Amino acid sequence: MIDDDIYVSSELLSRWLPIDFEVAMSSQQLRVNPREKLPLQERLERERAGKRLRGAGPERLEDPGYPRDIAPYQWLDRPFIDQTFGVDARSAPGSRQVNAAYTAYLTADVLGMEGAAYISSSNSNGSSSDRPSSDWRMTLGRNDPDAGLLGPLRARSFSLGNILVPSVANVMTSSGTGRGVSVSNRPLDQPTSFDRQSLRGDLPPGWDVTLYYNEALMGFQASRADGLYAFDDLPLSFGRNEFLLVFNGPLGQMRNERKNFLLDQSIVKPGEFLYSLAEHRADTGERRSVARFDMGLTPAIAASVGLVRMPRPLASQGGLQDSQTRSYAQLGLRGYSEWAIVSSELTFGQGGMLADLGLKTRVAGFSVDLQHIQIQGDFDSDVFSTSGNPIKMRDKLRVLGTLAPPGLPRMPVALEVQRELLKSGETHDMASGRLSVMYAGTSATNALSWQRAGGAASIYGSLQLSRRMAGIGLSGQMGYSLKPEARLDSLAFTADRNLNSGYRVNAGLLHAFAGRTTLVSGGVSKNFGRFALAVSGSYSSQRDLAVGLQLFVALGRKPRTGEWFADAVPMAGMGAVSARAFVDGNLNGIRDPHEELVPNAGFIINSGGRHPARSAEDGTAFIGRLPPGRYTDIALDPATLEDPLWKPHTEGVRVLPRPGLVQMLEFPVVSTSELDGTVYLVGDKGRRGIGDAMVELVNSQGAVLMSTPSSSDGFYLLRQVLPGRYTLRISPEQTSKLALASTRELTVDVMPEGDFISGQDLEMKTTSP
Repeated sequence: MIDDDIYVSSELLSRWLPIDFEVAMSSQQLRVNPREKLPLQERLERERAGKRLRGAGPERLEDPGYPRDIAPYQWLDRPFIDQTFGVDARSAPGSRQVNAAYTAYLTADVLGMEGAAYISSSNSNGSSSDRPSSDWRMTLGRNDPDAGLLGPLRARSFSLGNILVPSVANVMTSSGTGRGVSVSNRPLDQPTSFDRQSLRGDLPPGWDVTLYYNEALMGFQASRADGLYAFDDLPLSFGRNEFLLVFNGPLGQMRNERKNFLLDQSIVKPGEFLYSLAEHRADTGERRSVARFDMGLTPAIAASVGLVRMPRPLASQGGLQDSQTRSYAQLGLRGYSEWAIVSSELTFGQGGMLADLGLKTRVAGFSVDLQHIQIQGDFDSDVFSTSGNPIKMRDKLRVLGTLAPPGLPRMPVALEVQRELLKSGETHDMASGRLSVMYAGTSATNALSWQRAGGAASIYGSLQLSRRMAGIGLSGQMGYSLKPEARLDSLAFTADRNLNSGYRVNAGLLHAFAGRTTLVSGGVSKNFGRFALAVSGSYSSQRDLAVGLQLFVALGRKPRTGEWFADAVPMAGMGAVSARAFVDGNLNGIRDPHEELVPNAGFIINSGGRHPARSAEDGTAFIGRLPPGRYTDIALDPATLEDPLWKPHTEGVRVLPRPGLVQMLEFPVVSTSELDGTVYLVGDKGRRGIGDAMVELVNSQGAVLMSTPSSSDGFYLLRQVLPGRYTLRISPEQTSKLALASTRELTVDVMPEGDFISGQDLEMKTTSP
């Protein structure tokens, strides 16, 4: 105890509390490192979880009120380029083949729009065709969350060039590659349709993507020749719909994308009118036209109208293709309540009609979806064919949720049951279930499907296991059948391990029991930072041998210096920011040549965690891989500023990233001052320090900028006061309430250099009765 103050050593406090203290004398900072989560941290996590459940996660970002800085579009800018070079040699009994391939994905501003191009080229020696082959596609468009595109159309997005048209329920499947144009004013964070979502994007050669839905494994896709992935028509349920896309590259790269949807996001407000229009011509010459409209009638009721024109389904043409087209019209009505969503839709075709009734609700914490489809006449579409023995009625039940038995881990479950009535009176029955669990570091998912048609039944399933052990990632998959006979169909095992200096090794084993074939594979890759290189090989029991070499490099350009830089992870599909922090001595918000740059500054993204990038000696930090098409809030983290008197001059900036653009942002830092003094009570017996006196700092307009109460001995301290002229005073409301009078107000000039301004004493005295 010193002067009535109690001091406790940091070592003793660390014994009492689960906290370690780290003192940085150079920056005059005390870092508190908790060994377990503090109550404040747990509360913040609960708040973030609550925001995600309310749809306020990445897909629905709360606006903190930062000023917006939207980069203007350029007529032509230098692109970001994701490039893959590959060569492989294959040998099989009686044949040898060498293949070389190059792919590039480019993004940049073109003609005042967002431009994206995909180019591929390959050449094979030793195959039936030695001629080189190539392919390309290009898309131009814009996205604006505030519906400021195309003048009176108030569109939020438009695209032209090589586009993909989403599916239309019960009528049309998603389009293939082709050219066309699309326009929509639907919010960019809404599902592609009321109760379904399609996830599509670019996938470089050698990459794969795994889809998880509400923590359960849903699907897997490897890279395709067109450089795309597509998970189409994913059903959405009443409640939380969280999709996680895990991308894995052949050279050890990995990135995640999360997309959250709540069905209440699809509610159309009263008087609101939403539309989406698309015209598409496939590479085969087929043309598709789609128009969809939604109107809010009341807070709980919305109507929808759809028009579709598409080629006649091939199945109904006897497998022949001609120019005949069919038109469809849809009329729908949806009702919303706190416990359920009810939907109805009629689809009219040239040969008949389809009625679709649906109910989405929650029961005991589980999402429950019910659907009934009735077909009249010869309704013919991509989804329902009139050939053979067509479907006349379909009933479907879908249940999703999580089991949480006491003392056991959480187990996401899914159950789907479906019955179809055919024209002949025959029924097709199907049921599928999925159970996932994470226990002791091991993730397990088992999926089982049963179906019965024409008196014959079949049961088949798959079991997937994965975990990391001793730094090694292990995964296995087993495909099996239980009916009509019990057997193993396939076994697959993979293992990978990250080594020092960016090396990564992997190995795999695949055995198919039907063909009695076994494939052994392995590879080694290294991430060099600026590029990545991999060597792989495989050998099968059929004496097929393959050896490959792959090089990946992503190129971008620094906007401040014009220098090109490289990376080993794709970046063309994302946005980026070049943030610069500097000490703004003249408070003009612009970095002048003589002003000091701020190194080691950190930045906070979307009011959440700190981005790993820190500013270099030139004060700049590259903040990459920002999701395009939706706002991102960026703020300078005050806790990373080395001088305790430094303070960000602005709270933050809201930007709208777009692919291929590195937006330059300035973050001025100002040197602040600290004001201190003592508040005295003056009376007949002299003067003494008085506590709880409210000291106010007032600007020239009379606004109170900050205030603080004095301590028990009258001392007060005002921190991080910006440069300017101020008035120090005792709160007039307080002096009036206590029948006291302030003897004076002080005028204080705070200089831009920052300082400790002491001795700013204030006095109060008792008023005469």
